[in-house]
Amino acid sequence: MSASALTITNARLLDPASGRDEIGAIHLEDGRIAAIGADAAPKPTSSRETFDAGGLCLAPGLVDLRVKTGEPGEEHRETVATASAAALAGGVTTIVLMPDTQPVIDDVALVKYLHAPNPDPHATPVTTRIEVAGALTLGLEGEAMAEIGLMREAGAALFTNGDEPVTNPTVLKRTMAYAASQDVLVACRPDTRQLRGSGVMNAGAFAARLGLSGIPSEAEWIGAARDLMLAEVTGCRLLLDQVSTPRTLDLLADAKARGLPVYTTVAAHHLYFNEGDVGDYLTYCKVNPPFRTESDRLALIEAVKSGLIDAVVSAHDPQPPETKRLPIAEASFGAAGLETSLAALLSLVHAGHLSLLEALRPLTSGPADLIGKPQGRLAPGAPADLVLFDPAAPWKCTREALRSRSTNSPFDGRLLQGRVERTLLAGHTAFQRPTN
Repeated sequence: MSASALTITNARLLDPASGRDEIGAIHLEDGRIAAIGADAAPKPTSSRETFDAGGLCLAPGLVDLRVKTGEPGEEHRETVATASAAALAGGVTTIVLMPDTQPVIDDVALVKYLHAPNPDPHATPVTTRIEVAGALTLGLEGEAMAEIGLMREAGAALFTNGDEPVTNPTVLKRTMAYAASQDVLVACRPDTRQLRGSGVMNAGAFAARLGLSGIPSEAEWIGAARDLMLAEVTGCRLLLDQVSTPRTLDLLADAKARGLPVYTTVAAHHLYFNEGDVGDYLTYCKVNPPFRTESDRLALIEAVKSGLIDAVVSAHDPQPPETKRLPIAEASFGAAGLETSLAALLSLVHAGHLSLLEALRPLTSGPADLIGKPQGRLAPGAPADLVLFDPAAPWKCTREALRSRSTNSPFDGRLLQGRVERTLLAGHTAFQRPTN
């Protein structure tokens, strides 16, 4: 829709930030939410455009803190445009691009090149709001601090060393101390490279039966313990990125109880799959951290419900067929996830683990708050980034239908329930599901 003023009626309004869950209307004007509830009802003389949501769920557009593309340098994997198309089809309206590209996003010029927080909804193709994660160390090599202050001024939303930990604790301590002085968020993948070794999947009896080397859970939580202690010493705001073990959650809960500014994310696919889904050496299920045990998965779900986990990410990591269709020990890690995050969380609603608001919070206001952005909520003045979805609609995920340039999804062939029908960006329809 091209109108600058739009009223959506008969929608189930879901706003985790305020706890709103009610049938009502919302009025959008000039790219922002102008009114919500009774005040948004269209008047008989009004010239604004309206559409009836038919009782479907209307929530803030999703905010994804961990998205990889191949741009710049490896556009055959994914471009910002193709990632945006996949994101909008999945109800995601803001993405944070990871810095591990070719070249690495470790300087001001690349941050400025990629950062696009105010998209043109009339552009072709339409892109989401683009935020950028700057590299924590030069070249992500873990040896020298990157230009954190300058990249922050250029618009970098957070800083991370990507998939690899900074193994040198002195370098990490100095970097965290400087980050604390700049009041920026540092995201660390809790990991211990020497313990991880050449593992392929979760260490345990199942990996042993398959004859595969395992990644032990202690590789994560020992790394998490170190990162949390350095954050406490330096006063750094720390985001533990993609946790997967209950022991890591215990460490985080203790740090939060002591008042430390520490937070965490979990990948949506870790809430849906367990180690058994690797099955017959399925490389689409080869991710890092690996899918853990069923008891680990249930512990992660409980942490989402309790609010211990601040954000759920897609961990979108597109990999072309030539790096995935290999023996599992040789295949690359990574999974495409932008189009399946919402469905993965809705599966937990249907299973009775979470309420709709509990499922949506870490996808909307939770991540938006971590990077200090106004989106992720239904409130007057907030950006009119919205997702309209049918929580009951069944659909089958097939890689052929995914909009990502690389379609390495562990959900390929899965029957899911809960489908995005329309995504609005700055008050305009950026994605609408075909009616055929």
